[in-house]
Amino acid sequence: MNMIKLKINGQEIEAAPGKTILEVVRENDLDDIPTLCHSPELEPYGSCFVCVVEVKGRRNLVPSCATAIAPDMEVETRNQRVLDSRKTALELLLSNHYADCVSPCTEGCPANVDVQGYIALSAMGNPRQAVDLIREKNPLPAVCARVCVRKCEDVCRRSDVDTPVAINNIKRYLTDSENAYATEPECLPPTGKSVGIVGSGPAGLTAAWFLGKLGIKPVIYEAKERTGGMLRYGIPEYRLPDEVLDKEVEYIKKTGAEIHCGVKIGTDVSLNDLRKKHNALFIAAGAWAGKAMRVEGEFDTDGVVTGADFLPEKADSREPVSGTVVVVGGGNTAMDAARTSWRLNADKVIVLYRRTRAEMPADKMEIVDLLEEGVELMELAAPVGIVRENGKLKALRCQRMKLGEPDASGRRRPVPLEGSEFELPCNLVISAIGQNTSLRGLTEIETGEVELTRWNTYVVNTRTMQTNIEGIFAGGDAADDGPTVAIDAIRDGQRAAKSIAAWLADKSLKAEPFVVHKDFWQKPGKTELGEVKESTRHELHTIEVDERLNSFSEVATGFDAEDNEHETDRCLSCGCVRYDDCDLRLYGEEYGVDMDEFKGHVRKHKVDDRHPYLVYDPNKCILCARCIRTCERILPIPALGLVGRGFKTEMRPAMNDPLVDTSCISCGNCVDACPTGALTMKYPFNGRACLATEDITTHCGFCSIGCEITVKNFGDQSYFISSSGKPGDYLCRYGRFGNELFIKQDRLKSSLVREGSSFNTVPQKDANEVIVREMRKVAEQHGADKVAVFVSPELTNEEFLLASEIARKGIGTNNIGSLSIIGSGGRSAVLDKAFGFTASTSDRNCLSDSDLIICNNTALEDDHLILAVDVIQRVKKGAKLIVANSTLTNSDQHLATLAVDPMRGRASFFWNAVMQELMDTGIVSPDNLEGRDEFLKNRSASTDTGASKAGVEMEDISRTVELVKNANRIVIIHSTDRPQDASPADIEIFADLALMLREAGKSTDLLLPRLIANTAGLEVMGADPAFLPGRVPISENALPGAKTSQDLQAILESGELRAAFIIGENPLDFTKTGSWFHNCQFLAAMDWTGTETTMAANVTLPGSTYLETPGTRCNYEGRVICYNGAVAPPSGRTGTETLESLAEAFGIETDMSSDELIREKLGNMVRFYWNTGEERNWNGRGTLVPVTPNAKASSILPPLTHGQQYRKDIREVGTERFRVL
Repeated sequence: MNMIKLKINGQEIEAAPGKTILEVVRENDLDDIPTLCHSPELEPYGSCFVCVVEVKGRRNLVPSCATAIAPDMEVETRNQRVLDSRKTALELLLSNHYADCVSPCTEGCPANVDVQGYIALSAMGNPRQAVDLIREKNPLPAVCARVCVRKCEDVCRRSDVDTPVAINNIKRYLTDSENAYATEPECLPPTGKSVGIVGSGPAGLTAAWFLGKLGIKPVIYEAKERTGGMLRYGIPEYRLPDEVLDKEVEYIKKTGAEIHCGVKIGTDVSLNDLRKKHNALFIAAGAWAGKAMRVEGEFDTDGVVTGADFLPEKADSREPVSGTVVVVGGGNTAMDAARTSWRLNADKVIVLYRRTRAEMPADKMEIVDLLEEGVELMELAAPVGIVRENGKLKALRCQRMKLGEPDASGRRRPVPLEGSEFELPCNLVISAIGQNTSLRGLTEIETGEVELTRWNTYVVNTRTMQTNIEGIFAGGDAADDGPTVAIDAIRDGQRAAKSIAAWLADKSLKAEPFVVHKDFWQKPGKTELGEVKESTRHELHTIEVDERLNSFSEVATGFDAEDNEHETDRCLSCGCVRYDDCDLRLYGEEYGVDMDEFKGHVRKHKVDDRHPYLVYDPNKCILCARCIRTCERILPIPALGLVGRGFKTEMRPAMNDPLVDTSCISCGNCVDACPTGALTMKYPFNGRACLATEDITTHCGFCSIGCEITVKNFGDQSYFISSSGKPGDYLCRYGRFGNELFIKQDRLKSSLVREGSSFNTVPQKDANEVIVREMRKVAEQHGADKVAVFVSPELTNEEFLLASEIARKGIGTNNIGSLSIIGSGGRSAVLDKAFGFTASTSDRNCLSDSDLIICNNTALEDDHLILAVDVIQRVKKGAKLIVANSTLTNSDQHLATLAVDPMRGRASFFWNAVMQELMDTGIVSPDNLEGRDEFLKNRSASTDTGASKAGVEMEDISRTVELVKNANRIVIIHSTDRPQDASPADIEIFADLALMLREAGKSTDLLLPRLIANTAGLEVMGADPAFLPGRVPISENALPGAKTSQDLQAILESGELRAAFIIGENPLDFTKTGSWFHNCQFLAAMDWTGTETTMAANVTLPGSTYLETPGTRCNYEGRVICYNGAVAPPSGRTGTETLESLAEAFGIETDMSSDELIREKLGNMVRFYWNTGEERNWNGRGTLVPVTPNAKASSILPPLTHGQQYRKDIREVGTERFRVL
């Protein structure tokens, strides 16, 4: 092949002809060209234009994904023209991207806490992870759960329907959970640098937390004797108990924070000395001076105090107050002062406020509690003077007000009413109209003076919290616009810590993430939420009012699990679940897009969530058509397409029907294809957000293909499944969504022993003892041939091996097998005589160059979708397809070159006639093959007889022969354990045909996909009467019991069994299979969920699912596939560990101590299989075997495994109606 020489970014490159610029750039790692509509397994599309590059000599930029390389081409991938064009393309796409990258509540939170995320984790039942998520932005979650002003709730979209989600109440539930402080903070290694922090309020504590986590030593200097600042001294204990604050402080100290209380900066140590001692300073000194009412006599009258003095005093000493107390103000400090006075036995408490209750800035719930406690609220009145007698307060002179025009705060300005003055007799006046800073000793330093605002607060860069002095940062009440609320101070501490860390490392702060939000165009409003049903908000539970008097016990007692479930369910999950990996958002951030550039009309679409597994949000669709093109690769008749033209173009299901009503097979591969959040999955559990997951790679265990999957785990049985992430690696609906079975069904978590009609939970040791005693007892009384062990073909090889050992070494019986295989007439070693092994002759890659594919007794689209994709792609590239099934689907008839429908159980007549015709016409010959004479002896087959007995046309045989004649690379696909269209001798016919075709020079392979994951492993591991472990044939003088699967079936049907151990199968759910066990004196079962069989068992052991059990399985190709334990089993033990424990109770020495030992042992046992990284050494030759077709349809056994039952239920009721019960 002549290579093409070209230049890319000035570098000379050689590449193969036919490649695109994008492919060459990526192969040579020359640049990271952005793409949205491109995916390597799909044909180039070139719609998004974000991958454009400049080619010398061409007037216009070209899409690199669709432009083939040419000799002497010169390409630039990142000049200014290219960058500007990409930015414009992104801005155009985003101009019609009506979406919320993050939820309004998260954006509304000053600290940017992932509110939607922790609500989702709470809904999932993962409180510890939820609290940890809060702490990623806010290290005081328990404090905020009690005192936060809930700015997140102010912007909650739910309020457009009824009332905001009780976000803070959910946080209270989470922080009250027993594991809220269970984890240790994860900190980077120490940097050797330290930061001095002035003040231990919310800003100082927050800065210490984040600095400590970054490996920077935080040292806090607190003037008071106790930590917490205004959290302790400004908020009464009935709202924020000391022990709650203490817990938070102690947890922050685990990051290495050092706290020195009773140290006043400017008195005990100078700011200058502190700056010299530390690499940087953060001043969070708070605002401890109360604002004046500006009335004469307030500073020298006994009985007039500020809230800033009153609350700290009562925090340390709760001396009672008497008489009438008047509190001036309408904020939270006023509420706290009034409610504290009431608790301290004031005869009467009045809150005086110059506006109305509606304008009060205090927390609405605080106002409600205040009024419940009997505090009076005097609205539209303001103090104008003090009446005193002998220097003591006698009354407060007030004036009535009215509301005028709105002021700068947006509230209507209070206007005095002339002649409305009155005196309000009282014994104590508390001024709570605001606070000021006192920064004496906190501004002067050798290098200059820290600049202050006119409000006596530090001038800071609000992004970095940096003052005008190098290395000095400030935040909280003492900075910028002055006193504020706890969550604002937490934001300042968080920002300061990040900024200080960057400054110390001489690095720039990271840019703020790029986000799109719907409010950019306009607030969505109720119309958009029209289908959301109203749901009453749940509030915190509180103690009764009469219990509060004379008590500082916490008023709010908490939130119940039921309340939490209700409120998390009310969450609308507004933010995008693809925030972290949305290509559009990430490219927008990288290229610095300007949302205002093309701002204009935006199309708004209704989100379609009618599909049980998928959500389609057309507002986020960028029309890249990756989902459509992926669907075309998977289905002969795709379910998705583009409708409309121009600006009105949309991606929609066929005929604009609900997706579930189309040809959609619910495989979810469109979700993987989508570069934005337009197509997303529904989780089989509550909660929906973009969250970090623990990702573990393993394989699917539903069928014998064993596709690679990624399990994305949020924790505690909350996980979902995606594909491997490799281009072209797809999943079927079972592989992607089948985990709903394991999550939604109740799990067996303990060993159970029946006593009468009830079950007792017992340790496994006790359960083991009962099984050993009773199984051996029955074997002694009735003979070991009357005892059996049965295993599900879904289990691992390791579980098969242990079950085999328990049967043969523990009980002394050769009755070991799978009811699912035995009951459907499955035969052991069916190809051993022909090939020397019973497995596929190749892997699925043999399809890649095939020119004829024969599918017999298959329903690939339903049973083995991923194999069907390979077949469809090959057919689209010109390969011929023959399908033979008694029932032909629309897809069969649409795709197949020849679709044949022999009568059920008679397909072998058809294929035998085809083979005979091939021999008669000289296309193939048995002459040079071993077994020829025996094969031809007594052989009787003809085209007309075969067609007649099979119920097909003669033309079907002749057309099949013609297609075979013209083919050079043939692949035969036949499901060996699918009873629907199995017929006697069919697989032997295909083996003979394959051998003769190979001899005739036609490369031919046989693929044998199994319906159940590890059917092939049964023989290999000795879980079959005909074989010992290692697939060693059983000897004639073997243990008592069956010698073949047919023998074991006869024992079952005769009712001779007296005891059985059934692992992972459910025969007692059906009359036919249940009758096999009617005479059992003892029945043991093992499963991961309760079944009719476990309910009937004397002893039940908990099992585990394929996602929970590490081990190996043999796939249909004959490869040993390694499975990882991706999820922890609820019982705490995997099925392998449970069986190992039972084997040991039988006195069997097991060798399952490590994965390495197990796989080494398996490698020795399965030499005729591929092992990881090896290929089977087969020369393509074998022995012809005589065949005699019979007209006999296989009996269709009820589904005995969970996977079989799941698939059957879905097929019977349809995806749209199926629900896991």
